[in-house]
Amino acid sequence: MSETMFCDDLLTAAFPGILKHDPICAKSSHFTVPKDRLPAISHYIHTQPSLRGRLTLLWACDDRPVRDSYGLYYLFTLEASHHWVVLSTELAGHDRLFPSITPHIHAAQWYEREIRDMFGLIPQGHPDLRRLVRHEHWPKGTHPLQKDFSWNHVLERQQGEYRFHHIDGEGVFEVPVGPIHAGIIEAGHFRFSVAGEPIMQLELRHFWKHRGVEKLFEQLTLTDAVLLAERVSGDTTVGHSLAYCQAVEALLHLEVPRRANYLRSLFLELERLYNHLGDIGAMCNDTAYALAHAHCGRMKERIMQLNDRLVGSRYLRGVMQVGGVSWDIDRSQFTTIVEELNGIQKDFSEVGAIIFANASLTDRLETTGVLTERIALDHGVTGVVGRASGIDQDVRRDRPFAAYDELPVNVPLYRYGDVRARLRVRGDEIHESIRLIREVRDKIPNGPIASQPCSLPKPGGWTLAAVEGWRGEILYMVMAGEDGRIHRCKVRDPSFVNWPAIQWAVLGNIIPDFPLINKSFNLSYAGNDL
Repeated sequence: MSETMFCDDLLTAAFPGILKHDPICAKSSHFTVPKDRLPAISHYIHTQPSLRGRLTLLWACDDRPVRDSYGLYYLFTLEASHHWVVLSTELAGHDRLFPSITPHIHAAQWYEREIRDMFGLIPQGHPDLRRLVRHEHWPKGTHPLQKDFSWNHVLERQQGEYRFHHIDGEGVFEVPVGPIHAGIIEAGHFRFSVAGEPIMQLELRHFWKHRGVEKLFEQLTLTDAVLLAERVSGDTTVGHSLAYCQAVEALLHLEVPRRANYLRSLFLELERLYNHLGDIGAMCNDTAYALAHAHCGRMKERIMQLNDRLVGSRYLRGVMQVGGVSWDIDRSQFTTIVEELNGIQKDFSEVGAIIFANASLTDRLETTGVLTERIALDHGVTGVVGRASGIDQDVRRDRPFAAYDELPVNVPLYRYGDVRARLRVRGDEIHESIRLIREVRDKIPNGPIASQPCSLPKPGGWTLAAVEGWRGEILYMVMAGEDGRIHRCKVRDPSFVNWPAIQWAVLGNIIPDFPLINKSFNLSYAGNDL
């Protein structure tokens, strides 16, 4: 029996009356369920031993003007098979209430608060209904993703105050950091509660630079919005634009040429390389180990200059298009790439040996910022952070895209969950990315690098796409509108699910270690603050 049939039979037997739909893509199931049964069905998918579904995405959609209703969608990824299960329900007419699943599944907490802010839909039973995205200076009743809210509407500022959680007790005091920082990083607020030196609580307050990205997508056509996807998070140009393109290609039933898929994998691994090199250097810098930082910075710069020589952009902008890629790489360029990476790999191996031979550095990294596997699972943590805490997930292997069906990926896995583990995952992935790029050079077929769309999707049709970016799993849901326009585009950078987990990783540590812990996560503010 196929995984799809097994999953579908299990759910329909446990919950008679739920409506099964055609799958949205390969290895997926889709059910419409009554809203009052959402908590029970979600809890069953999440905890049933043969399913163990991880909440991967939760989003809403304003279906007006087609019909007077809102849609809610819940995406689960099954642990063993990586099969996708989508639950959807409808809030019709003036109904704005839906039952919260956060009491059953902690990973839903931010998703449901975001839906409340952006759509005005209320998750009943949610343990924390403070505003998340829509800060207190936003006028009451303002919900930007409702269809009757104009994308260029200018809001008047109102007074308001956010209610932070406080720990009362003798000797407990708070240390606020941010949202304005003494460097070029983006805005983010961190409020520490300490008694003496150990951190008792960290509360994040983000979303200071809401750019209205998902609203801007709704002003664009399916084929024109690649440029916006590239700019969701500037250091993840390829990851975001590739995920977006894959979603649109599925809507258009557009087959991407094999050569284009190999080139997409090449660019994605180059993006992974320069970011991981930069992160390892920055982590060493936060321990005052300037030598390793300098060498990693030098190697990162070599990759970025290589990117510039290949496609005219250090950040690989402009290489993705719906249907394929806009840049080809010839045989002589592949030779240059591999020769450059061979030199970088040799240098990095030497730097790595020096790093792990340094006892004082190891002392700073080990047992610092531990994120346990249990907490990582509860938050739905993904990517580098997850693999350092024993979460064996990588979309390249689990749900192959681009050319990864012919480029098997070795996934590094560590279980001790500290800063050292997150550094080791990045180091292993650097070697693996270089190996994959050599395989791309050896296996890439000849042929065209793009296919052209020849039809428009049916309005209301939607699909999902996932890409393993350098931080982790990137998800795009794209729903078609009229005349080839976008009705709804839901973006989920891995930072959105990993930010809440850092609040647990710092507990018991001291504030001077927070910059190192934060850098070992290295999450995006822009990708989070859409």
